[in-house]
Amino acid sequence: MGAIVTVERVLARTPALAVLLPMIAAYDVGCLLSLDVVARNAAAPRGLAVQLDAAFSGEESTSLHIALHYPDGVEVASGDDRDCAPPCLSWFPGGVRGDAAFTLYQMPLWLFPLPPAEDFQLVMEWPWARIAPTAVTLDGAAIARAAARSPTCWPAS
Repeated sequence: MGAIVTVERVLARTPALAVLLPMIAAYDVGCLLSLDVVARNAAAPRGLAVQLDAAFSGEESTSLHIALHYPDGVEVASGDDRDCAPPCLSWFPGGVRGDAAFTLYQMPLWLFPLPPAEDFQLVMEWPWARIAPTAVTLDGAAIARAAARSPTCWPAS
């Protein structure tokens, strides 16, 4: 079970979309960034679902793009995980739910291994949605503390 780091940040907002990072679930081996995209259905651009699906299929040229910048110069980017060499940031199957007014697209990202236990930058951009690169600082020490309190699934052998 992951231990929760509350982030509660709006990464970007347009008249039709909001990109949110409410929390990070930290495990002993990595962490899951719970990225949400909320769409106002009446204003959402045509093809939104296809664009979000593009992230899962590796079509990063038009999809939502996330990059993590560590203080030592290492960059970890969504879509660069084809060889699965760590560090990697991989889109994880999410979900979709909504009503007549809004749709929530859950777009979790798995980060392996854990980030360094110091502040680092998350940069998000989505040219298709006219969202320019936007950076927020994340607390790597808080993620490390949460990972330390996360119960392991199996005892050490």
